[in-house]
Amino acid sequence: MINFKYKTLNIEGTPRCTLECSMCKRTTYFDLHKTKVIPGRDLTPDDLKKILKFFEGPIVFGGQLSDPIFNKHFIELLEICREHNTRTFVLTAATGRKEGWYENAFLANPNAEWTFGIDGLPYISHTYRKNQNGEFLFKMMLLARSMGIKTVWQYIIFRYNEKYVRVCKQLAIKYGITLNLILSQREMPDDMQPIGKY
Repeated sequence: MINFKYKTLNIEGTPRCTLECSMCKRTTYFDLHKTKVIPGRDLTPDDLKKILKFFEGPIVFGGQLSDPIFNKHFIELLEICREHNTRTFVLTAATGRKEGWYENAFLANPNAEWTFGIDGLPYISHTYRKNQNGEFLFKMMLLARSMGIKTVWQYIIFRYNEKYVRVCKQLAIKYGITLNLILSQREMPDDMQPIGKY
């Protein structure tokens, strides 16, 4: 019998996101259903407490259709994970919160690991991650790092940003951030396919 109690659980904690990435399942859903609304609701603190009664593995606040920072209870969810000594991972790429919110989120669970989706140099990341303020998000990533938060920079390689891989590696070293380079497995238009070998 498989014990699922210790597996990693990826939680889609809200139906909201401000990004309109062209290859995202959210965008595909909008196109397919001719709507700009994803069904669902925010995960509540009570929901999470119920989950943690039966599940002891790591929790990932990520998502395929949303960004966790838009859950209205998110800082409390981080606190609950800290109180339960739950390994916690946050995957985010959207912007739309103020700097003070991020600082409170980092303080709520200093043991959580944050991954920031910024594709290439911050000023061009919005080329794929439409509506993202990459420069602001980069600043929040540096804030997290300065507060001692384990921080990962996720960089999907596209044709438009592949020439910046070397300089981004240098920036990651400079700031003590782990750089996670990704070659997407999703189908993409030919003009977005990277040419180099990585």
